[in-house]
Amino acid sequence: MKKIKDEKIVGYALLIAGICIMGYSIASAIMVFNGGEVPIKILQSENKKTNQSSQPNQQPDLGDVMTPLFPMFNALTWLAIAFFIIAAGGRVAGIGIKMMKVSIPDEVKIIKSVEDKKIETEKTK
Repeated sequence: MKKIKDEKIVGYALLIAGICIMGYSIASAIMVFNGGEVPIKILQSENKKTNQSSQPNQQPDLGDVMTPLFPMFNALTWLAIAFFIIAAGGRVAGIGIKMMKVSIPDEVKIIKSVEDKKIETEKTK
């Protein structure tokens, strides 16, 4: 009987931990997309100064074209990481729920089946 109680305690702890992980990730995502926090920076532009006047017909560098897209890429990468953390929190909470649903020991099942049979025989009389 103590094993069942221990599994339920661990189950509740995992459920609470999973909910906390998901809550933190959701709150953090809301803060980033409302402008309260800055997302992680995976791509950063290099601050290089080029002399545009010396070569007026030169095609723009690929880095110069992609630089305006870096903030969007950083935000999308952060969002993907947040979804991963939310899914991991859901898994932890799911394991906790499964641990709380501990199976009934065999002795209790046998006693319950004997009691059910007694009730059935009393109804038929």
